Amino acid sequence: MKLGRVAAAAVAALGLASRPAYAWDELGHRVVARVAWDHLSPRARDAAVRLLMNAPANSGIPVLASDVTGPDHGRELFIMAAYWPDLIRSRGVVGNAYAHADWHYVNFFWQQDTPGGPVIDRPDKGTDGQLVVQLPRLAATLADASATDSARSVALAWILHLVGDAHQPMHNSARITPQDPNGDRGGNLFLLGGIYPRNNLHAYWDALIGFSVPWRGARDEAGYVGRVSAALAGRYTPAWSRGRLFPGEYERWSREGVAIAQRTLYPAWLVRGQPAPARYQPLAWSTAQPRLALAGYRLADLLDRTLGP
Repeated sequence: MKLGRVAAAAVAALGLASRPAYAWDELGHRVVARVAWDHLSPRARDAAVRLLMNAPANSGIPVLASDVTGPDHGRELFIMAAYWPDLIRSRGVVGNAYAHADWHYVNFFWQQDTPGGPVIDRPDKGTDGQLVVQLPRLAATLADASATDSARSVALAWILHLVGDAHQPMHNSARITPQDPNGDRGGNLFLLGGIYPRNNLHAYWDALIGFSVPWRGARDEAGYVGRVSAALAGRYTPAWSRGRLFPGEYERWSREGVAIAQRTLYPAWLVRGQPAPARYQPLAWSTAQPRLALAGYRLADLLDRTLGP
């Protein structure tokens, strides 16, 4: 599977070295953004592309704009901008001044003393991470017609990314166990017996799409992303999303992810330090699909409300 040529070009242009992904990987963020794009109003699409084309030069977003060409330039810029907050995370690269490591997640703490045992919420531990704090602030900036295009373009790129992050269950969860008394950092500390990205539970989840959907019948990366997003939207339709959008309820979105992590993602038969059994992948993929689709619909709804009127 040959994915990430556009991102690789952007990485090279921004001066980034190869490194692990930090959330849904590039493919995951692109799929969420494509679902959103396909369900955006024309007015919101045009406004989003105009803002991204007017991003500040020192953000690195113009590098993405120069790396996507052709009749679908606007769509592909929108989709690649959803991955921009990960591209700028290394120090010394163009755009790093706009990077914020603790914006990508919010961890709600919960405790499970034995594998598969009772779940105990731990509100006494508070939360870690800024995701549900930053999303409403960024949405307000994007909706503010008096704000500069530079500020609104950066807010937009962050929103494209963070809505995806909010729907990756491991970006909402910190599981406390005797081995991880301070939480497992969204599964990063739950090590598996494998090589990256299957050497820890967080990375396993990041890379689910590429492992679950074969590259067949697509002429290029955009075609592959489009095929995956269309399949998700076909299974989880816009009608299915009605009544599930909960506009602006960002903490609710994240708490949905915590509940999924507690209920599904740590079965007793998933043994720390051992490779994930084959049966874990269909479990994870069936759980991830509605989250990816819902992220796209919620992102489209948010942008239609802020850019479409």
